[in-house]
Amino acid sequence: MQLFIRYLSRSCLFLWALSTFALAQIDELSATVDKNPVLADESITLSVVASGDASREAFDPSPLNADFIVGRTSVSSQTQMINFDTTRTTIWTTVLIPRKPGRFVIPAFTIEGQSSAPINMMVLPVSARQSTEGRDVYVTTSVDTDATYLQQQIRYTVKLFLARDLQRGSLSAPTLVDGEIRQIGKDAEYNDIVDGKRYRVIERTFAVIPQKSGTFTIQGPMFEGEVVQDRQQSFGFFSRSKTINRVGPTQEITVKPIPANYSGTWLPSDYVELHEEWQPNATEFKAGEPITRTLTLTAVGVDEAQLPNINSQYPSGVKVYPNQPNTTTIEKDNTLIAQRTETIAIIPSQAGEFTLEEVSVPWFNIVSGQVEYATLPKRTITVVAGANNASAANTAPTVANNAPLPPTLPSPEQAAKQGSQHSVEQSTSGLNQKTNLWFWISCALTLLWITTLIGWALHIRRLKVKASLFSGASNGVAHNGTANKAHPSEKQAWKSLQASMGKKDSQAIIQALTVWLNALTGSHGKSLSTLQNEFHNVSLDQAVNTLYASKFSAEDKQWNREELVSTFSLIRQQASPHQSNKKLASLY
Repeated sequence: MQLFIRYLSRSCLFLWALSTFALAQIDELSATVDKNPVLADESITLSVVASGDASREAFDPSPLNADFIVGRTSVSSQTQMINFDTTRTTIWTTVLIPRKPGRFVIPAFTIEGQSSAPINMMVLPVSARQSTEGRDVYVTTSVDTDATYLQQQIRYTVKLFLARDLQRGSLSAPTLVDGEIRQIGKDAEYNDIVDGKRYRVIERTFAVIPQKSGTFTIQGPMFEGEVVQDRQQSFGFFSRSKTINRVGPTQEITVKPIPANYSGTWLPSDYVELHEEWQPNATEFKAGEPITRTLTLTAVGVDEAQLPNINSQYPSGVKVYPNQPNTTTIEKDNTLIAQRTETIAIIPSQAGEFTLEEVSVPWFNIVSGQVEYATLPKRTITVVAGANNASAANTAPTVANNAPLPPTLPSPEQAAKQGSQHSVEQSTSGLNQKTNLWFWISCALTLLWITTLIGWALHIRRLKVKASLFSGASNGVAHNGTANKAHPSEKQAWKSLQASMGKKDSQAIIQALTVWLNALTGSHGKSLSTLQNEFHNVSLDQAVNTLYASKFSAEDKQWNREELVSTFSLIRQQASPHQSNKKLASLY
């Protein structure tokens, strides 16, 4: 009995394995496309159908990569049972886009012993279409130049033509190996008639900056979307839609290398300007009082990362305190404009005439093909003695004239006694001098440590504010919380300025004053010297000079809080109600 049961179980296992093996077999494998021939910018839908129970991962589209751009592959399975006869079908659907016009062969696919028949494809150029028929959806691309220099901006324009209603869609960016691509400006939308057919046109502009010399191909962007079919075939409120894919034509460009005769940081552009501002804007300065010099380098058609440092030299008779440079990139008329601003605080230490050397920045003119220089000429400044120096000179003779008369000579006994006392006093004086020296060294080190901590805190705060600003600019939408921190209201900025004036920190007051003046004028990110030039207020200039003198001067100069509050309050009262909303004229 046990032998019979063992034999029966083995037979069942064998029959089950045989049936499973039979179900895993594929009876037939076929491959079809939805259109043939096809235009070069149109997509093809390849369907591979396997009759039988096949694995969903059995299809491999990698042999198509040589001639087509292979999109996503979707898998679906169907099961039918008729008169206890079960039929299983597996379908793989892949979107293909031809890489170029010509004749191509979709090879045969083999899955579990079954093979499909190869498909001969004809890919026609876009120009081969009949103009009288027109096309409902297509994409065009163009460049402003096909021969450029390394890191020179190329203006790349994409146009999407739609003759049908669009339900949804997305347009990708073009791609370039060893190149940077970014969209500039906003999409333009208008209507146009091409070959007698009315189209809705969506135009988008990109800035392409190649990072390597040679010959390259800019791959066109791809449009994926759904358009509404014929409304006569619609049912009620529902419209039938059709999925379409279009790709823009490629563009060949030649990138020239850096010329051999060029030296320095590579800066290709068609316009570069170097500008300076002085605050105060005077012909004569006083020793010990700070001067603010602002250098601005502007270049068209480049990114801010390509701008070089502005190397300015100063004589030994002045002290120089450079601030952290600011860089930015704006978009105007579908062109990138980069700016670098360097602000230097200059304090003359003595009276006299000082010559500031010429400032020169080399750049390559892409229009003329020549090396040019953006320069600032030599400048001689006159420095007169300050009020403190003159008072010190006047008080020195008075002290000399009022010096006490020398005492009479002591007797020998008194001299010996005084000599003993003098040696003790000298030893005590030496000990006191050493103690005072170590005390002042400890104070200096402690002050230096505190100054370093404050500097790092201010630097980290500035980096956080700048990161929030650029994060909002790159996303295109600024959140309310971030906008309030980066650009406070005039009332918030005024309260911050009042709070900072209660502290003995000129740097904090200068920063709070800059933020408040920006809020008062409705601008963002302007330097304090620029805002002073816009106000043309003598009281404001004097207050700023006092703060800078306290910040940079070697002498201990303090300010009067009541005078600062009175000056700033008067400026706030004189500001017109509409001034905060005034739009300043653009640079170009």
